[in-house]
Amino acid sequence: MLELSEAAQSAVSEAVQARASESFSALSSMRLRGDGTGPETLEGLVREMLQPMLKGWLDANLPEIVEQMVAREIARITRK
Repeated sequence: MLELSEAAQSAVSEAVQARASESFSALSSMRLRGDGTGPETLEGLVREMLQPMLKGWLDANLPEIVEQMVAREIARITRK
């Protein structure tokens, strides 16, 4: 069920909150493809779309992040 902040709850009636929550629940559990050729839920579709973007970002940035963290840790250890 969709959890709304207090500000959002006070902005709409309980009936509207319930309808919005039901709609989002239906959307999140919706089957997108039933033929086995791809993701069947919205979550699966988003995961499939984000995976190559995340891989590209990690490939481009992770080596530098690790190098910086290792350098900081070596500096910290050698100062003692």
